[in-house]
Amino acid sequence: MIARRQDGFSLIEMLAALAILALAGVALMNALSTSARSATLAREMTLAQIAAQNLLSEEILNAGAGAMRDQRGEYALGGQRFDWALEVDDAGQPNLVRVRLVISDPDAETVLYTLDTLRRTS
Repeated sequence: MIARRQDGFSLIEMLAALAILALAGVALMNALSTSARSATLAREMTLAQIAAQNLLSEEILNAGAGAMRDQRGEYALGGQRFDWALEVDDAGQPNLVRVRLVISDPDAETVLYTLDTLRRTS
């Protein structure tokens, strides 16, 4: 009896290769979705930081030599809305106040960024 040579892959080999390829595809899709979520979060956090710096600069300029006071409001930047709250507290030193600006997401009601600084009152 003459042995015949078979070329190609068997059905089992093809199924195993497809299963491995499917697992690799799922892992790649998970990595891509995680990367997209991270990029979105980084953009949101960057915009929140810029918004905090802009708002604090505006409030310092608007207050001039006068006393800053607690305030709240909304701010839009880069097509995104933020809620903000300015808190002014005594720093425990003469002629010095602690200023905290909190930026939050109005939809999720989560704090995105907090900016703390000290300011002289005179």
